[in-house]
Amino acid sequence: MRDAGHVIALEREVLAAFSDRAPCKNKVRRPPSDAALAEAERLRGQQAAGNPAERVVIDLSHYAAVADRLRSVPSPKEENTE
Repeated sequence: MRDAGHVIALEREVLAAFSDRAPCKNKVRRPPSDAALAEAERLRGQQAAGNPAERVVIDLSHYAAVADRLRSVPSPKEENTE
């Protein structure tokens, strides 16, 4: 959970670390290798899947049910006029 205190602390840390120096030329951002991905899967106790999309399962039925309930709830303006 995040509250306003967390946001303020994060902003302070980011601003304190800000620099206008040139970025480090030795550090190159590379995507993880196949070996690194396989090791991460092994550490998680899962088998490595060939397609990254096969590893992701998203069930939106709970969100759909909540959205359906929210559609039937009257807005505060409608409650006040009744």
